[in-house]
Amino acid sequence: MTGNWKSVLQFEKNKNGKDFVCGDIHGCFDDLDAELETIKFNKAIDRLFCVGDLIDRGPKSAFAVDYLESNWFYSVMGNHDNMFLMANLESPDRKDYYFEHIRNGGKWAYEKPYANHLVFHDLLLNKISRLPLIIRVDNTIITHAALPEVQNLEEIADNPAAYIDMILWYRGKYPSVKIPGINRVYVGHSIVDKPKQSGKYINIDTGAFLKYWGREGKLTVLELE
Repeated sequence: MTGNWKSVLQFEKNKNGKDFVCGDIHGCFDDLDAELETIKFNKAIDRLFCVGDLIDRGPKSAFAVDYLESNWFYSVMGNHDNMFLMANLESPDRKDYYFEHIRNGGKWAYEKPYANHLVFHDLLLNKISRLPLIIRVDNTIITHAALPEVQNLEEIADNPAAYIDMILWYRGKYPSVKIPGINRVYVGHSIVDKPKQSGKYINIDTGAFLKYWGREGKLTVLELE
């Protein structure tokens, strides 16, 4: 389950500027800033949407708070965001999620300077708890791992618990897109060498954090089609 307050967030097409989407950030916010500078992103009129996994593995996960407070940045929830959320909520599964988060790159959140830093944890917890599972921008869907085979987004909004595992954790052949009018579904979660299209799906998780692990990887930012 998740603590998100809106499972589906919908936007009209940007009439004043451009809309962009980026892959899993994983704490690589310096890389994000560099990409935004390259594309001449205008924070006054442009918008950036992220496919989730804002934190863990990369060097500056704590900066997620600053971006989530910006009025030009929007993200869906990723499985790493959800692990942090569940590890810090009062729930019977809290300890299990804590160890799962540690094993998957979340150790930073429980070490200095963030260990026992209740103000920071509460702030990040509040921001992450508000992340939707799905963002729709005009005829485009943005989600983390996959879009369930639903006929409309109200099915997910009415019962998010029934779909959250697929949305956050799915790996495999992408399901059919059955929602009328949807032309593109941007996802991340599964690392690819370069943006990879499969039907209406475009996977843009190109492993931003890998460069900090001595491997090939970069953050992908694309203009919404």
